[in-house]
Order: sequence, then structure tokens, then C-alpha cells
Amino acid sequence: MNHDPRAMGLLAHLARGLVRHGELKTKADLGDRSAYVGLSDVGRAVTCLRAAVAGKLKAPLPDRPILDVLRRQLVLQRGHWLEAGLDSAFRANGANLVSQLEIIAPGPLPLRAHVDFTFIGAADRPVIRILELKSTEHLPRTLYPGYEAQIHGQVGLLAQLWGQPVFAAHGLHGQTFPQLCRHLFGIDLPSRVAEVDLEGWVLCLSMSDTRPFGPYRPDTTMLNLCRRTAHRLWQGVQNVKAGRIRLDDLDTCAGFHPLCDWCDHAEGCPKFTADLVNDPALDMELAAFSRLKAEKSVLEAEIEMREARIRHFFRHAGRYTGWLSTGHFRFKSAHIAGRKTIDSGKLRAVLANRLGADEADALLAQVTTTGADYERLTVSPVKPASI
Repeated sequence: MNHDPRAMGLLAHLARGLVRHGELKTKADLGDRSAYVGLSDVGRAVTCLRAAVAGKLKAPLPDRPILDVLRRQLVLQRGHWLEAGLDSAFRANGANLVSQLEIIAPGPLPLRAHVDFTFIGAADRPVIRILELKSTEHLPRTLYPGYEAQIHGQVGLLAQLWGQPVFAAHGLHGQTFPQLCRHLFGIDLPSRVAEVDLEGWVLCLSMSDTRPFGPYRPDTTMLNLCRRTAHRLWQGVQNVKAGRIRLDDLDTCAGFHPLCDWCDHAEGCPKFTADLVNDPALDMELAAFSRLKAEKSVLEAEIEMREARIRHFFRHAGRYTGWLSTGHFRFKSAHIAGRKTIDSGKLRAVLANRLGADEADALLAQVTTTGADYERLTVSPVKPASI
């Protein structure tokens, strides 16, 4: 990294601009987020109630080096840029698309939903599709519970409040969902949501790939869970404000969770309370270890990128069997069959259907083995090192 003062000045200028742009974008799209509970807040509270409450209270953030702020903002704001690009792509297809649909749930709890994309298709049975966009560094194999809670809340509120004047989008406010669609697209939707094909999807995007998760359909149990979580979150905010409890009295996420690495409120979190070891040599060893791990991650990403380019070349070089040679190296790319695995849940269901639940569990217990215990080392900086 170039640490020339002029180069650092440029990066600082960019970092400040990204932070300011993020604040303005959030205020324009979502208003004052401290005045209500959004479904993204609910998703966060499902993972960590303390972090969700701290976010609503606008707890002060730790000072971070310029490069840390810049890298973080590039990741966070990439979602806004991808959202704008997807909006243009979907509209190029001629889709009947509502972007940033707002649903204001009535009642004493200030609960709101903001839906990234809502598609409306006119047919004998109209089709409504909700799409929530998530920008990720790496595509997850399974969706985080917080993301699932958010999409369940969106689909559930849309279905539950279908005929109530609580929807807003594109300058229209206080509309029922059928009224909103009639104003925007001239489409007449049924007065009953049961007559509509309604689904929700989550679309995860990295910089070079994408993966959809769904479908999610209206589920009263999941919507009630979202409402209870929203109530706990809002109650936590009021209790901390009133001094009845401390922020650190709230529940934190259990176990090793990857989102902890990105949490603005991890510093001082009781989950990471540690016994102090005053040993400079150990501190230097941990610093070197952390640096090597970071370099390993960079190397693995570069190896994966170069491997993908070589495989791509092989596929398009006119040879699908045998080897290619450069004179110094020979190489080939072969198709390998996927591993066979057993879905234990499906197996248990089949066995329980034929043998009964007790016999099925006993049989599975006989053939189940547990691997040897092992140790996992987790290292994270207490305070970011200054530049």
C-alpha cells in the first residue's frame, strides 16, 4: 500500500465521501431509522440483540484507520451500487417493478418493512414476487437466519396487510397494495391475497457470481416470530435509553459467528471480555500470526482467480480431453463427479415412516459416529493498529 501523504489524502477523501454518501442514501430511502424498527433490524436482532439495539441508539463507533474505514465502506456500499444496476436490468426487461416498497405496520410498535424489489405479473392468478438483495464477499451455501427472518417478515407483512392503506412507493402514500399497483401499472389485483401467487426470494451477489434462495411464502408462525423479535428490540432500546438496563445486559450472538468480524459494536462487547496477559513477545507473535493469516487469504483468493482463468482457457482452447502444453508446463482440466452424501433428515423421515420414530432414532444412533475433538484458535485485534 502506498503510504505517501498525498495518496493517503486521496484515500481519506474517498473514505469520507463514502461515509457521507451512505448517511444521505440511508436518510433518503429509509428516513430516521432510530424512530422505528425495520425488518433488517429484526434480522440483526435475531443474530445479536445487543448489536441491533446499539445500532438503533446510534452508539458511538470506534475510531478506525483510514484504510479500515475505506475497505469497510466499499463492502457496505457495494450493495447500493448493485441494487441500482439490478433495477436498471429488471426495467430493461419491461418488468412491472416497485423499488423500495415501504410497509408501515399499524399498532403501537413502530414496525416497518422496506422491500428492495417487488414484481407484479398480471395473469389469471396474479403473480407477486418479493426480492431482497444481499451483497456478500463470498456466496453463502445456506442463508443466514437473520436474512431469512427479514424475507419472512416482508412476505408476511405484505400478505397480512394487503388490503390496508399502509403501503408507499414512488411518491404514493397511504395506499392498499392493490391501489398502489393500479396507480403505477393499471393492474387490477384481487381484494384477497389468497387469490394471488405470492413468494419471496433472497438474491445474494458477490462481485462475480450470484445465488438465489427461496421461495419463501407467507407463514404466520414466522411473522409472529419477527413481531416478537421487533418488540424485544424496541423494548431494549427504550430500557437502555431510560437507564433501566445497560447495553451489555442484552443478549449477544452465541458461538463463533462470521458477522462478528463486521460488527461496529464488537469492541467492548461482553462476549469478547478477555483476561489481560502483559507479554509483549506474545503480542508480537499474535500480530505476526494475524498478518500471515491475512496474507494466506489474499494468496488463496489469487490462486482461485488464476485457476479459474486457466480452466476457462482450457475449455475454450478446442480440447476437451488430454493435455495442453506450454513447453514448460502441461495442464488439463477434468470434470470430477460430485461427492455422494446422505441427507440425514430425509433418511430419518423415510425410516420413521417405515419403522416408527423410536426405531428410526435408535438405528441412526447405532450407525452415527462422532469425530475426535479438536481445538480452534480465534484471533482478532482489540484495537486497530494505526497507520
